[in-house]
Amino acid sequence: MKLMPFAALLLATSAVPAMAGEVLMLDHNPSVEELRGYLTPDAPRRTRGIEITAQPAAPAMATTKAAATMDPPAPAPAMAEPVAATAPAPEPTTIGYRIQFAYDSADIQADSRSFLDQLGQVLQSEPKLALAVEGHTDATGSAAYNLDLSQRRAAAVQSYLSTVWHIPAERLTVSGKGESEPLSADGNAAENRRVQFKAMG
Repeated sequence: MKLMPFAALLLATSAVPAMAGEVLMLDHNPSVEELRGYLTPDAPRRTRGIEITAQPAAPAMATTKAAATMDPPAPAPAMAEPVAATAPAPEPTTIGYRIQFAYDSADIQADSRSFLDQLGQVLQSEPKLALAVEGHTDATGSAAYNLDLSQRRAAAVQSYLSTVWHIPAERLTVSGKGESEPLSADGNAAENRRVQFKAMG
């Protein structure tokens, strides 16, 4: 039986692996403020305030005798105080970064440490911030091996932040996802090899 184009499309898409949840993959080394904005969007921003003061207006002078004898205008009715709208606090963003590890190991490469140093500064300046740290791999190798590798890589990130930036280990919850949550339909795509970070409530 010949399939209709729409039915063929349904069969083709059913073979695509399930994608992970919403993840912002960073393709650059973000600043401390960028990371803070992603992970603690409701925290006060560190900006310089500008104070503006109103100058009192000069009193108007009466120009004629008639104007001088007129009753002063009635004061304007008091305006009600504006009520601030209470919008829900924005949700933290789950961010992903391709931390470079030595091949087939959990040794963090030197060129990825600058990202972790930025993250360490955010964690030091936000003492209530706790992160879920997830390791992810591509589909090269067995699922069991990739699960173990992703766990070791996430633990290496925790160890770096704890050792270098003195972040208590209990603020960094580590888990390995292996190849189970790809960001690309191609299981071997580079974006699948990543570490994800999300603020924990």
